[in-house]
Amino acid sequence: MKLRTSSFLSKLIWFSLLLGTFPVIVLGAFSYFTATGTLQTKVYQSNHQMLLQTESQIEQLLRLVDYSAIQYMNQPRVIAALRGNLQGNASDVGTVHDLLDTMSKLQSSELGAMSTELVSLTGEWSVNDSGLSGLSSSDLRGYDRWVNDPRTSFWTAAPASMKLVKKIPAYSSKPTGLLIMSIPLYEINKLIVSDTKLGNVLIMDEARYVFAGNDRAVLGKQFDDLSFGGKTAITTAGQDFYTAQRDEERVGVSYRVSPYNGWVYLSVVSIDELNKESQDIGWLTLFLCLGILVVALFISYLGSRKMYKPIRSLYEVVRNAPEAASMTTVSDEFEFMNERFSRLLSQEHLLLQEMQGQSHQIKEYFVFKLFQSDTAKAEIHDRLAMFGHPLGWSDMCVMAIQIDTLAGTRYQEQDRDLLMFALNNIVSELVAAESRLLPVVMGDSQVTLLGSSESDAKQFKTYLDSMAQHIMHMIDRYLELKISIGFSRVFTDFKHIRDAYREALTALKYRMKLGEESILFIEEVQPEQGVPQYYPDALEQQLLDALKLADREQAEQLLPQLIASIAADERTHEAYFMSFVRLLLQILQAVKDAGVNPNRLYDAEQDLFIQLFHLKTAKQMEMWFLHAVMSPLLQHLEQRRDEQYQSISSEIIRLIESSFDTDLTLEVCARRMNYSPNYLTKVFRKETGVNFSDYLSEYRMKMAKKWLVETDMKISEIAEKLKYNTPANFIRYFRKLEGCTPGQYRENYLNK
Repeated sequence: MKLRTSSFLSKLIWFSLLLGTFPVIVLGAFSYFTATGTLQTKVYQSNHQMLLQTESQIEQLLRLVDYSAIQYMNQPRVIAALRGNLQGNASDVGTVHDLLDTMSKLQSSELGAMSTELVSLTGEWSVNDSGLSGLSSSDLRGYDRWVNDPRTSFWTAAPASMKLVKKIPAYSSKPTGLLIMSIPLYEINKLIVSDTKLGNVLIMDEARYVFAGNDRAVLGKQFDDLSFGGKTAITTAGQDFYTAQRDEERVGVSYRVSPYNGWVYLSVVSIDELNKESQDIGWLTLFLCLGILVVALFISYLGSRKMYKPIRSLYEVVRNAPEAASMTTVSDEFEFMNERFSRLLSQEHLLLQEMQGQSHQIKEYFVFKLFQSDTAKAEIHDRLAMFGHPLGWSDMCVMAIQIDTLAGTRYQEQDRDLLMFALNNIVSELVAAESRLLPVVMGDSQVTLLGSSESDAKQFKTYLDSMAQHIMHMIDRYLELKISIGFSRVFTDFKHIRDAYREALTALKYRMKLGEESILFIEEVQPEQGVPQYYPDALEQQLLDALKLADREQAEQLLPQLIASIAADERTHEAYFMSFVRLLLQILQAVKDAGVNPNRLYDAEQDLFIQLFHLKTAKQMEMWFLHAVMSPLLQHLEQRRDEQYQSISSEIIRLIESSFDTDLTLEVCARRMNYSPNYLTKVFRKETGVNFSDYLSEYRMKMAKKWLVETDMKISEIAEKLKYNTPANFIRYFRKLEGCTPGQYRENYLNK
């Protein structure tokens, strides 16, 4: 690596010289313009303060007049006078005198020379300081512009005064009277500062008419007609400032818009006059800057040499490092150190990326450890602080979420892991980070530790319930899955996390009673210890009997009743499963009692118990017992029963065909076959569709027809052989079935 000796020192000296010269120039210019601007700002602020003071004094007078007017118009004698009709006769003298007396009482030193006029629009009269006078049609038309004004109270300008107009009654669309109070403009001008050293003060009304001020040249003119007027925004802003040209000079106009009556208070100051006062400041600033410049030049040289010493020392240290030998030629010391530090920062960035990639896994491992093992309290607080988790929770609770079932959804069992990952992400988004630790997936459960800094356990539980409903709604909306959520008891110490995790999982096991899509708080669903457990023995025995008889319909009716009876009872989740284990054992025993090896019906008997303990709700229990346990047994028993019935029916038919010419009865068959007559009756009818006696009679009649056409046996011999009591009985029965006698049947056959 090659470097010119002290290349940075020369750059530093030149830079210091520039740094010392340029700021002084800038500082001088800045000081001059700042001082000038500050002077102007002070003047403008003084003007704004003066405007504010003027506005306050004038509006105090106006509000006092307004208040006096309200007092006057609300007096009973004024209201009564407006309702009446003053004609100027003797009876009205007292009323007029009272009105004038009341008007005179309104006068005070604060209000100055104020005049008052009360106008009755309906009575067409007017009372003022001169007394009562009638109003002609033309006089009334003179008041129309005030009557038609939508405002109920307002100030309006007149050539020599400002008038306050109030409608009586107030807020009426058709007033019956007007109260007009006038203040001479000279009273308002008294409140305006007469000294024009800081500028002229003007006041204009909402119509932009300049009616007061200390510049008599512009009084009585429209503001827009003035050379510095015409600013449109002046009527909308609360207060502002703008510059304009007045004749040969520039002026600054400050104004305030009164929120009380919309009047605009203006101050007009000559900017050129202010700039003349700033010239002295400019000369003083120039001399000061020249002095500072000389000192800065001397200090720059000495300071540069002193500043370079530590840089040179640092450069020597970096240059002597082993890695520096491979670096290319650079122009100065700083470029060399910059290149060296860039390499170090790049290596640091790579290390940070690797650490960030493992950070999430470290957090997950910490949360897993919290839920599954006892962790020292000091270690918990240290890790929480390291990961930036909240430490000030007063109440905590563990939430566990499980998918109820994938049956009837668009997902397969192999999608479960991916669904749990998606569910975990949804919980991370819905629950604020300051209210939880990192959500994790543990087995078939999504588990989250929740916390609150509020010390109200009831409010915290309400928050948990509403949050669980929101999570359940969003998962149903986006994943179309049914889930259940279990909560542990609220606790205050991190050492109880492991027990709370078990409680949350235990709460989910009580879906056996409440079904799918349940929100379960362990303290609400877990029954007290020692509660006697009821088991529906009678229903169980009926179900077992139906299974032994292979009565599918009866078994399918009894199973839901038995499952519902077990699930409805108040018991622990262990007791629920023990009840279902008992039912499974009884069914397996029934299988063995029926002479069937369970391994012929099921893949492995022990797998049934494993499957049983994976079921979560009573509905899942019912479907599993019906399809996985009972259906194979019923199908086997039905098949065996059908084979047995067919064998019995075949044996009975064989006995009928071989012993039809004997005194054969159902009882005889039952003795020969070792079955009860009732059982044989049921089986034979189920298989053949007819009872035993009808089948025997039909077969004997079949044999009688055969003998009639194939032999020459007499009818009496046939009747005797077929065990009829008399030939007449045989003939009668034959005619009933065939519609003719045995002799006619034989004759008809022979004549064919």
